[in-house]
Amino acid sequence: MSANSTVARYVRSLALLVSGFLAATNGLSQGVLEEVFVTAQKRETTLQDEPLAVSAFTGAEIARSGGVDANVLGYIVPNLHVGEETNRDGLSMTIRGVSGTDVRNASDPTTAFHVDGSYVPRLSGPQAYFFDVDRIEVLRGPQGTLYGRNSTAGVVNVITNKPDFDGFSGLAEVATGDYGLYQLNGVLNVPFSDRAAARVAVMSNDRDGYRENAPSEDGDDADDLGVRVHLAFEAGDSTSVLITGERYERGGVGGVASFATFPMDTTGLLTSDPARVNPVDTQGFRDNGDSNFRLHANHGFLNLDLTYQAAFRSHERDFLADADYTAEPSITSFVRETTKSESWTHELRLTSTGDGPFHYIAGIYLLDEEIDGDFRVGLTHFLFGPTFRVRFVDQGLTNESTAAFLHTTYDLSDRLRLTAGLRHTSDEKDKGGDPDDLGMTADTATGSFQTVGIENGPTFFLAPQLANPQWDETTWKLGLDFRVSETSLLYGFASTGFKAGGYNRGSQTRPGAPLVIYNPETVTAYEAGWKMTSGNGRMRINIAGFIYDYRDLQLGQTFTNEAGTITNQTVNASDASVWGLELEAEALIGESGRGVFSLGHLDTEFDEFTGVDDPLMVGSQYLSASGNELTRAPNLTATVMMEPVVWQFESGSLTPRVQFHYETDAYLGVLNRDFEQRDGFTKTDISVFFESAQQNWYAEAYVRNAEDNDVATYMECFDFRQMGVPIQQCERAYAPPRTWGVRVGLRF
Repeated sequence: MSANSTVARYVRSLALLVSGFLAATNGLSQGVLEEVFVTAQKRETTLQDEPLAVSAFTGAEIARSGGVDANVLGYIVPNLHVGEETNRDGLSMTIRGVSGTDVRNASDPTTAFHVDGSYVPRLSGPQAYFFDVDRIEVLRGPQGTLYGRNSTAGVVNVITNKPDFDGFSGLAEVATGDYGLYQLNGVLNVPFSDRAAARVAVMSNDRDGYRENAPSEDGDDADDLGVRVHLAFEAGDSTSVLITGERYERGGVGGVASFATFPMDTTGLLTSDPARVNPVDTQGFRDNGDSNFRLHANHGFLNLDLTYQAAFRSHERDFLADADYTAEPSITSFVRETTKSESWTHELRLTSTGDGPFHYIAGIYLLDEEIDGDFRVGLTHFLFGPTFRVRFVDQGLTNESTAAFLHTTYDLSDRLRLTAGLRHTSDEKDKGGDPDDLGMTADTATGSFQTVGIENGPTFFLAPQLANPQWDETTWKLGLDFRVSETSLLYGFASTGFKAGGYNRGSQTRPGAPLVIYNPETVTAYEAGWKMTSGNGRMRINIAGFIYDYRDLQLGQTFTNEAGTITNQTVNASDASVWGLELEAEALIGESGRGVFSLGHLDTEFDEFTGVDDPLMVGSQYLSASGNELTRAPNLTATVMMEPVVWQFESGSLTPRVQFHYETDAYLGVLNRDFEQRDGFTKTDISVFFESAQQNWYAEAYVRNAEDNDVATYMECFDFRQMGVPIQQCERAYAPPRTWGVRVGLRF
């Protein structure tokens, strides 16, 4: 089927869906949808006035969808996938087929994650912010001007609840369920005066593991503790200051991937139910934490807002995991990492607030990050006796980024508006040492280096890890939007995005040589959309179509096996193209019901991708993935949420809810082999929510993943034969199984 006929077919389908929603709400005048306000382009507007594809959810809606971390976004945002790499808490987000799967220290995400507008550089930390949330905004597509750095896939912005000057208030919530679940959330809002207030939020999440890993403790458990403190001040009518401190800790065993052998199991180690049962003989743990401090200051003058944002983040990661994912007595392996990242971000911007036809946001941005890390992989085998170990040490690794940006809009008429933006970014990554010094000596006191040897014994190989690449890129955006009516907006734009390159540890061609550098990725995107609200205000529908042209698309977590040594690399696919369609709709149904529907279609392809190595084979094979689909990019995703009625009683209201999510199959590996394919699946969540007439307490009972489906979210493969063990293996991580629980909250 041709691309043109496919587009026509989906356009017709979308038209039928729009007609169906119109028919469902036609003639019903009771009530209207609440207006949704967003800050997607760093100034407050309504969702229907933003000329780009953005999804927005309130904190209450996230909670009703079961959201305690970023994984919830994969079930409510079209064309978005979330995966997590075991107890490292390495989060990978894929938007419109564009993945950021490499969570190593030298890598960057493709989705720019922000909390209250401040950038989070390590995507092993964002799970920390999903409590006491006001709303979450997801911008799909490259955001190369206002957000800039590493936003080729999109932007996620978590906006937390801020202090209220009007009165003392609070919340206490407790939840319990299967797998020994016990959750606690508490909020206290304290006004000191009509211009000063504080808000304190705490959370605790404790749960047994989903997966049986005996003889080790069960994995995929939870042992989380978080606290956030906001202090807000207003100095007059035009100046405001917000100071925030956060601490979040994650303990327990953490995620444990499941062992599977492909294409055949010759060892008898594969269990009959790897998603639920996977014996491992190395007891793992995680001890990860984040300490964050933020400052947001705003001063208004002369039809302008001057805003300064600063954030300091300290992310610490300490984990131990079984590396062969088996309890095979003849082989014991481990992976251990201790990492500390400290970063400062600063943004100073000037925003016009006048009533004229011309509006702008101009600013400068700075990121300065320093990382110290120690990563070790060890193997004990009956052939070797002592533990064979490969170690990578980072000392003083730095990532720096500076940018200047300008985003403008001009009203060409009372209906037609022009948008133009420009951003210049300079990035530098310093692994340590002088890349021009090709000496054989590693600086083990202050530099970055690699060793191979025996654990607590002699070292056979010692080499410096040298790299200091730099890149400069200018990104832009140009678009038009047309106000068809007060309730209808058409828009279209072209934009570009840029993600910095990097280097692959352990990739030097000889001891003392610089590491192999991979290139930045760039994207040119074209998007057109229509946003419509029905005349009676009971329905809104947003439709977007997009085409991407990628150059040097980065693919992380690509394993190669050279002469018996596994190397984890990020590589550049020469070219890739993506096109797709999205629909989001919300409607009031009958006198009290509500429905939400989203649909995403993707067509992805590596236009040219050669030189791919099969990690299950020793040596370079230079295979081709040209013409294959991108990973984690199902052709179709759909979500339907129905609250068909709200039953009113004298004591309160009762709301039943069903949320159904569907995805077609998708590949988790670039070679698109059968065993690299994740099957299509459905996920149904059912809940009943009661709220008292005074809205001072509530209770909910729920079942998540009622089908109890096993859904793989992450996979990587490698070959242990280089260490004398005949195992071709892949590991997979899985989404949670069926769960149930109840939660009760008290507002005061």
